[in-house]
Amino acid sequence: MNDKIIKHIHRGERKAFRQIFDHFFNALAAFGYKYVNNIEIAEDLVQESLISFWEKRLDFENIPTVKSFLYTTVRNKALNYIKHEQVKKKHEPSLQYAMESEQYFSAHVIEEEVFNSLHTQINELPKAAKEIMLLALNGLKNSEIAEELNISINTVKTQKKIGYSKIKDKLSPMMRMLIFVVLIS
Repeated sequence: MNDKIIKHIHRGERKAFRQIFDHFFNALAAFGYKYVNNIEIAEDLVQESLISFWEKRLDFENIPTVKSFLYTTVRNKALNYIKHEQVKKKHEPSLQYAMESEQYFSAHVIEEEVFNSLHTQINELPKAAKEIMLLALNGLKNSEIAEELNISINTVKTQKKIGYSKIKDKLSPMMRMLIFVVLIS
């Protein structure tokens, strides 16, 4: 390849650029591969370097300066790629934590909304059913509720059945499903 092609490059002739592209592409890709160990990435870096050359084409007077520019640009882009990958790996745990924390946040918001809706419905129940439902919601078993309120287990079961029925009628199907999911988890 001789320096005459540079005049055509200066005039913006794409055919001349294609010749430069074809002449240097494979060698530059092999060179880039030695840095990044990935042929697709190396080829992308070469294409970006050739685009940079095209954008600065008026700055070049001969083929050796083009060659030097292209190899230097591929090397710099490869090193930047490697640095970027290292930064990504370094921050990957904190990114994972942030994503998990967002899921944790969302899960707790839903849980609080479900409990708020459930408490609102329980507070509208008659006094006996309300008291029994709140104790059940706090994890007490029927026998423990009966003992604490000094009533029979059958009364606890009956009042819970009344409470569940009234709450179920007032909640949307989606909210009933969410309550079920939150209570079993």
